[in-house]
Amino acid sequence: MNAPIQLSQVTPAQSGDDAVPTAHALLLVGTLRTGTSLAFVDAALARGLDVTLIAAPDDVPVGLFPPQVRIVPLAPEYEPVRAWIDANYPQARPRIVTTNERYARLASRLSESLGLPGPDAGKVAHYIAKSNQKRLFESAGIRTPLSQTWRLSELQQRVRDGTLPFPLVAKPVEGLSSFGVALCADARALHDHVDSFAREPGDDPAILVEQFVTGPEYCVEFFDGVYVGAMLKRKAKGTRFIERGYSSDLELDDAALAALIEASRRAVAASGLTWGPVHLDCIVHEGEPYIVELNARIAGSFICTIVKDAYGFDIIGALLDKLDRRDVQLPELFRPRHHAHVEFLLDGDPPQWDFSRQGRLHDENLTVTYGPQVIPIRERRGFVYTHHHTPARQP
Repeated sequence: MNAPIQLSQVTPAQSGDDAVPTAHALLLVGTLRTGTSLAFVDAALARGLDVTLIAAPDDVPVGLFPPQVRIVPLAPEYEPVRAWIDANYPQARPRIVTTNERYARLASRLSESLGLPGPDAGKVAHYIAKSNQKRLFESAGIRTPLSQTWRLSELQQRVRDGTLPFPLVAKPVEGLSSFGVALCADARALHDHVDSFAREPGDDPAILVEQFVTGPEYCVEFFDGVYVGAMLKRKAKGTRFIERGYSSDLELDDAALAALIEASRRAVAASGLTWGPVHLDCIVHEGEPYIVELNARIAGSFICTIVKDAYGFDIIGALLDKLDRRDVQLPELFRPRHHAHVEFLLDGDPPQWDFSRQGRLHDENLTVTYGPQVIPIRERRGFVYTHHHTPARQP
């Protein structure tokens, strides 16, 4: 075990004499094999921070990060993680953050209990449940797909009764990204999908059943309650909403984009999640924005890179500054200034599309990076990221 951090290695607090001393270290509580996790760790290392990843023993990423990143397999529960922090950082505390929604409740509770910068732990825990998000949107008068939450046993009875309107979308009340989300065309499809939610005999998990709203889907990013970018989300064909890619080419006129930003702003303000990054999933149906989900975490899958390259705002750098108790300057943004997009190579794509080796192409107008990114649950095996340096064409 590494020696505990001593006060001589402390970074001075930036916000007053009573601030908790901060070690020159970052504790990443949970991660994902996505572009954001890699970029976040690289940015922290570039600032000279000692980086430690804590993850559940069955969730440890092998070979994902540089060798100087310390990896600690540990149950993702408050007591053992807090004990590990107290043993390794008894005086000066590490910055604490997560890039994985599964660990958001834990990371925010740790930060709050230690007096460290971070989002409101109570609000994070409350809005992890998608059913609570739905109630928030509806009470605030924000358009959202109609939904109902049932226990698995109740939903199975509804299936037998034949009282559900199809097609519909079924998802876990607490879930990560689009994992466990499926479009169900009929009772048989719904039955087959939700049965997989019971991990052990006797499980009766909560399931959210949602109206299927058609239209292009968007990610909208906020930081400290301020809009910092939006992008079009592309999905693969099928019922599981597998990500195909993201693009700063929005395909929205000014009025539609303004409405999307305003609906998202209202959702963020109503939630009170105005510290650091918030990621929203939205659908524009017949010109009207519908808020599908709101997540109090930094976005994954190259979304932060697109925001930086297309809009000029560095979410990762801003979050590291917030963890340092530094002020963050937030720009007034509307449309992207440059074009950026990522395309994911999926398991069903032709095998000749081989991006198992990393590469980079660059000239004065364009940069293309590509390489492997194997995430079986997302059917992903590689990526191609494109950034145009010339200003984006405005509609």
